[in-house]
Amino acid sequence: MIKLIIGICMVLLTICLFFLVKKLYLKYPTPLFNPSLFVSFIIIMILLLFNIPYETYMIGGEWINHLLGSTVVTLAYPLYKYKKLIVKYFRVIFTSILVGVMVNFISLFIFLNLLGYSKEIMFSFFPKSVTTPVAIQIAELTAAVPSLTVVAVMVTGFSGMIIGPYIIKTCKFQSDLAKGMALGNAAHVIGTSRAFEYSLEIGSISSAGMILSAIISSILIPLFILILF
Repeated sequence: MIKLIIGICMVLLTICLFFLVKKLYLKYPTPLFNPSLFVSFIIIMILLLFNIPYETYMIGGEWINHLLGSTVVTLAYPLYKYKKLIVKYFRVIFTSILVGVMVNFISLFIFLNLLGYSKEIMFSFFPKSVTTPVAIQIAELTAAVPSLTVVAVMVTGFSGMIIGPYIIKTCKFQSDLAKGMALGNAAHVIGTSRAFEYSLEIGSISSAGMILSAIISSILIPLFILILF
């Protein structure tokens, strides 16, 4: 009974904070107030301040995790709505994702090698630009550390969500296709949520990029590791 009450309290805490921060973000639309980022920060501060173990929070957090998996289904609507556009530019989308995955792997391989990291650490970072559920599966297949992979994925997503719009603005991206692919391919689901703030069309393209990036990465990353290691 106590476990049930704790779980409900943690869920209510997360939901209430999300809606409060969402209102703040709508009033002051700066990336630092993005609900995913800011709510995570507030919850971490609350846990530290009141000395609440992470395991206690995850009694309710696990329930949210289970529900989040089903929300991926909502991506089907924008994909269906803009299916003609996605099919029309499928070759461009596929090529950009393929290049992005390869550049991500090669640059990480060179950088982490120069810093002298172990294979286990390197394997953990390779799926950093893939949405979390797929990244964890890749980590388990490649003898990586799943918890470290999750951290890498979250840092990548939040970095892309914060920095991405500034890069798009600075580089003067004119194409909705380029905006969507940049956010979806580089910052997975967190970047895609930011892409939907531009428009439904850009968000749909970002969704396609995120999904294809996950599929291609799940094939190529284990293959690269098998060849190079």
